[in-house]
Amino acid sequence: MSNENQGIRPKRHPDSAYKSIAGEGGLVVLPGKAEVKVLNPTGVHIFSLLDGEHTLEEIALSLFDEYEVSMEDARRDVQEFVATLGEQGMLAEAETEAQGAPS
Repeated sequence: MSNENQGIRPKRHPDSAYKSIAGEGGLVVLPGKAEVKVLNPTGVHIFSLLDGEHTLEEIALSLFDEYEVSMEDARRDVQEFVATLGEQGMLAEAETEAQGAPS
């Protein structure tokens, strides 16, 4: 994950809805579409942190802490998953740490 992406704070699309299914993963209803995306437990973990408060780096650190993966793998997995969600219209516009800061 490049340094410029680490400060991005991705957020779930406000019209998306998801349901975690204990230990099995979860389901996400895509905004404006009659589609449902099935998530594995790792996907649910990441998706639950897409609240506009957590940076990509913080989400990767959470994966690193929760699962037995290297920090490099956690960063790559988060970046790829978030990119896929963005391509599918499942994210609101991302904000960076610099946005909103006084100039």
